[in-house]
Amino acid sequence: MSRRALGVVSADRGMVSPGQAGDGGARRFAKRVFGEVLGMIERHRQRRSLAALDDHLLRDVGLSRTDARREADKAFWQE
Repeated sequence: MSRRALGVVSADRGMVSPGQAGDGGARRFAKRVFGEVLGMIERHRQRRSLAALDDHLLRDVGLSRTDARREADKAFWQE
C-alpha cells in the first residue's frame, strides 16, 4: 500500500495522518448535520403554526386556506 493511500494530502501537498485530517472534517460534518436537524425542527414548528392561523390572518399574509394546508402537509424534511 502506498503512502498516499494511507494518508491524506494536505493543502500544502504534505502528507498528514488520517486521524489529523479527519478531525476537522468530522466536526464540520457533525455541525452541518446538527444544523440541518435544527432547520427541520424549525420548519415543522412553522408549518404547525401556519396551519393554526385563521382565515383572516392567512389573508393578511396573502395565503389561502388551501395554500396553508398544502404547506402544512409537507413532511418535515421537505423544503
